[in-house]
Amino acid sequence: MNNILSFSLPEDLLHVSNDTEAGVPIDAITCAIARADSVLTLLEDHFESESDRPRLANHVLAAVIWDVRGTLGLIKTLTLHGDATSIPRAKTGGAQ
Repeated sequence: MNNILSFSLPEDLLHVSNDTEAGVPIDAITCAIARADSVLTLLEDHFESESDRPRLANHVLAAVIWDVRGTLGLIKTLTLHGDATSIPRAKTGGAQ
């Protein structure tokens, strides 16, 4: 098995396809933000709950945090694609 693929994260292998249109993929970014927000809301509820529910195991909490980090990496990838493929607006006025 290839060592590069054995020790990689999903975010390491995901990239924006070469045939994706130029510009900011706002729908994909919005979706990724909503996913991360949902995961964090569930985590927040877990700690703020006053019920007698058992606490989640540390490995589950770590996986939740890891998931949000991965989603932030995806948002970064999408944002960098938008920045790299967008045409800057012409500057008007002031020193240039």
